[in-house]
Amino acid sequence: MSDLLRETLREVLYGPDGLSGLFSAPGDGLLRAAHALTLDDLRAAPGLAGRVMALRHALELTALRLADPHALLSDPTDPQGWQPPGAQAWRDELVNLARAGQALYDALFLPLTPAAQREAHGAVLHAAREAALLQHWRGLRPQ
Repeated sequence: MSDLLRETLREVLYGPDGLSGLFSAPGDGLLRAAHALTLDDLRAAPGLAGRVMALRHALELTALRLADPHALLSDPTDPQGWQPPGAQAWRDELVNLARAGQALYDALFLPLTPAAQREAHGAVLHAAREAALLQHWRGLRPQ
């Protein structure tokens, strides 16, 4: 079960290896979609940066909780209404998002209880939904 969950998360983060996947086409993973967003995009779509941060928080917290069910998130930043103050802050957030995805991937190698498996599934599906939202938004923005 964990192998399938890891492969699903990998596809959500990076896109499928083959011609098509469950959630996206090749090259359409969450990280690529997030990295394609510019500061102008984030200003044009209030709340988008906060959604990315909220997803990062969810991935981080899930990874922590798979190892320790009592773990708490250490980032006190409220994602609601968060806008990066500059390009470096956005790049830092993207790096943190990639790290959170990797942390969850690594945590999926732990022996997981059924409750932990459900929590991990929820985080992967949350990431898939947010990746689809970012990809859809990218398709709507003026070129």
